[in-house]
Amino acid sequence: MTDQAEAVARDLFNQHEARERFVAFPDRIDSQEGAYAVQDALVPMLVKKYGTKVAGYKIALTSKQTQEWLKINQPCSGQILANRVHQSPFTTKISDWMNFGIETEVCVVLDRDLPAECSFEEVQKSLRSVHCAYELVEDRCADLTKLDPKSLVADNSWNGGIVMGPGTAPNFDLSKRAGRLKVNGKVVHEGTTEETMGGNPINVVMWLARNLGTRGMQIKAGDVIITGSIIATQFSKAGETLVFDVDGIPPVELRVTA
Repeated sequence: MTDQAEAVARDLFNQHEARERFVAFPDRIDSQEGAYAVQDALVPMLVKKYGTKVAGYKIALTSKQTQEWLKINQPCSGQILANRVHQSPFTTKISDWMNFGIETEVCVVLDRDLPAECSFEEVQKSLRSVHCAYELVEDRCADLTKLDPKSLVADNSWNGGIVMGPGTAPNFDLSKRAGRLKVNGKVVHEGTTEETMGGNPINVVMWLARNLGTRGMQIKAGDVIITGSIIATQFSKAGETLVFDVDGIPPVELRVTA
């Protein structure tokens, strides 16, 4: 860990504490590897503050739709704190967030450790359960027209937590699974797992295993992994009840209050 990575991480931690607006800082990080070094310095600060641990990972920008929207052509990962893993139905207050967004995702829980170089079949056999999930996103009112992958990665890819629905056994094909998002009982958006990397969430887990391997880390048994949104990011409002389901997987529910 370099002194520069520690300094940038400390600045990010202080910005979160002060609820300051996110401003991209690509000139402070020399590479994508440097961005992950900042993330890996920031997360222990959050772990210490909340008295928790890392429970899993998120992968952002796995769909062409999201990459085109943000004009970033590569996926990136972040770390999920255990105290930010919530079970459905879950209620959040909009006032607790600077700018609250959600992403609709397939979530998997691992039943065994995974090596950095793992096959599609190895991942499939290593799953314990599959869930519908929301990622809770805090972008701190960022100007999305000026976002860059290094700044996003350094700030832990904006993960503010997840909400998991009930699990189902992972003994079915995750490709071409349709999903629907209902807001206050009305379907407002639809998507498919084909939106994720390589058309299947399993490919996302393989990418994550390699990404972690370059940093001396590893996916562990029990880790929770959200595999990227199959519907564009939504910015929720107080008074909304959101229900997301994917074919063959029980729904997940999120309630948003003032």
